[in-house]
This record gives sequence, structure tokens and C-alpha cells, in this order.
Amino acid sequence: MVQIRTAAWRAAYAGLVDAEVLAGLPEEASERYVRHLAEPPRLELRLVAEKGPYVIGFGVFTWDRTEADEEDAGPGVPGDVRMLYVHPDHWSRGTGRALMREGERWLAEQGLLPVRVWELEGNEVSRRFYTRYGFVPDGERRTEEISGAALPCARLTLPKDHHIAD
Repeated sequence: MVQIRTAAWRAAYAGLVDAEVLAGLPEEASERYVRHLAEPPRLELRLVAEKGPYVIGFGVFTWDRTEADEEDAGPGVPGDVRMLYVHPDHWSRGTGRALMREGERWLAEQGLLPVRVWELEGNEVSRRFYTRYGFVPDGERRTEEISGAALPCARLTLPKDHHIAD
């Protein structure tokens, strides 16, 4: 999963994120990350896409942590696409769409609506993907600090009348 995230960042964020930051991204999971995987929060779905013996993508879907803490998370709190990464060698082949579809279905079953996602502004790869899926910019913006760099992010939301893609 870490290698997929790193490869996707390097491909999608080239020119948006400092080259040194991208070069320094981890290739192996930290002990903290492994512990987090072993002890997921109560309302978090993790999906992995495989092709043969290889993991080619993954998604993490949960509640919007800006709206509620874990204790208050539940129906009526917006859902969040926390992570959705596909290895660049497998982009545009339906893997991301399949992960998103299952994540959206699960979020709807939990009552975590509307579904939102934050993206790095200028990331045309993610904007194309999420726009095709049905997300629209909702006007919310924030700055994320990534390896010491302040990067502008925009939030996208699935409209209430969105139907889960087949």
C-alpha cells in the first residue's frame, strides 16, 4: 500500500509538490502505520484491489473527521474518501472506479452522507477521476502541510442525487 501511494504521488504530484519531497517518500510501511492497519477505527472501510498476486490499488473510506470525532461519528455525519490510490501502471482501467463504487456503497449503508474528498489543487489526475465519477467542487478550501510545504487543497462532494455507479 505504501509503495502504491508513493508511486501515485510521484506520478500525479510531479510539478505540484517539491521533487525532493516526492523523492523522499517512503517505500516501506512504518511501525506506526502497521499498528494503525491492525487497529482500525470503528467506522473505517479499507479496500484493496488485486491483480493476480499483486496489490494494484487501495481505498480508505470513513467519516469526515472535521465534522465529528470517532465517538460522535455515525449516520448524518458526512463520509470521507480518506485515501484512494491506484498504481500509475493501472490508471484508467477501472480499478479506482471499482474501489470508489464499493466505498461509496459502504458509506451510504453507514449513513455517512454526503460523500466528500479533499484533493491537492492542480492535481489534474484526481480532478478528472472524481469529476467523471460525479463529484463537484463545493467551494471549501484548506491548506495541508506536507513535509513542511503548505499546499492548497479543495473539497469535492458527491451530489445528494448521485446514484452509485455500476
